[in-house]
Amino acid sequence: MSEKKSVLLEASTKMASLSDSDVSSISVNVPSNVQVTALSDGLYHIKWAFDISSIGNARGSQETTFKLDQYSSAFYKLTLKFYKQDPDPDQCECSPDTQFMMNLKLKPEACPTSQWLISMDGRDQSAAVWARVGRCQKIILDQLPYIVWKSETFPVIPDWDATEIPCQFWIKFYQSVGEINAIHEEVGQFTNLYVNQLNCDVTFSFDEINEDEPIGGHVFLLSARSSIFAAMFHGEMQETSTRKVCIKDIKPDIFKQLLHYIYSGRTSTKLSEENAQPLFVAADMYDIEDLKDECVQFLLTCIKLENAINLMAWAHVHAVDSLKEAALAFVASHGKEICKQDDWERLIKNYPDLCLLATRSMWK
Repeated sequence: MSEKKSVLLEASTKMASLSDSDVSSISVNVPSNVQVTALSDGLYHIKWAFDISSIGNARGSQETTFKLDQYSSAFYKLTLKFYKQDPDPDQCECSPDTQFMMNLKLKPEACPTSQWLISMDGRDQSAAVWARVGRCQKIILDQLPYIVWKSETFPVIPDWDATEIPCQFWIKFYQSVGEINAIHEEVGQFTNLYVNQLNCDVTFSFDEINEDEPIGGHVFLLSARSSIFAAMFHGEMQETSTRKVCIKDIKPDIFKQLLHYIYSGRTSTKLSEENAQPLFVAADMYDIEDLKDECVQFLLTCIKLENAINLMAWAHVHAVDSLKEAALAFVASHGKEICKQDDWERLIKNYPDLCLLATRSMWK
């Protein structure tokens, strides 16, 4: 039996044997829509309700952030994405039999009230995460490199007479130093596979005038981390059989940074004002949400007089609302200096609606 299944069996057995006196609720830094309960021996039960009113759209997502106070110093972000299966563009209304496909992701998050990032100490590592959404069976979330858990896509038929879909999650934390070290060793092994190009079964080449050397990857890991890679390697696309991919729309160094992040949970060089934007675009293309979040968090710290207009316009184009609002607030508070810049004239010409929004913000 695998270590993950062993942990799940042990945790499930303990859950079945718990009495009410064994359970203590946690109320520290938990949003009102999340209920966190400590069971025993590092096992936590999280209840959350998915608002059904937004599910009438063809696709979308909901998320919440919560904190555990005994075994973890981290905030955790829980994201549920959904899309209507085979949506009929001419049919807007959902019938009682309408089926939605969903997937879940759990990852440590920066503190919502400050810019510090969580520390990856032993208490922030968990051995297993599983969930139940609505009436579906329990789903085990796969652990990805660098402390991220993600489920396979699963079907849900909502109860349209209700206003919410109940979601339950269980997190079982590591209890020993040996277990904690094991995850770091596993992540190191993934990184080693990529850095040393060991046992690669797919090759990425680049459509460049001065062609860079191809770089290898591993279908199983890339597919687990990215829904785009999963479709590429397990669908009816050409790459499914050839296992050769030509990258035409991302620069080689940025794509290699993207691959390094997929394997290790971090880029091989520090984020900078030069690489954060193209890395975000690459992460968006390949559905690597945690890298997108890191790029946005970095760019939020980079807003200044010299780049505020361009960052605001870039965030507007790429629908990064948090960065757009932050840059807009900066522009509004430095209106006199901003309006003297050449970038302001280009903003008027290229993004008149955004320029109007910024101008109105200056006058508030």
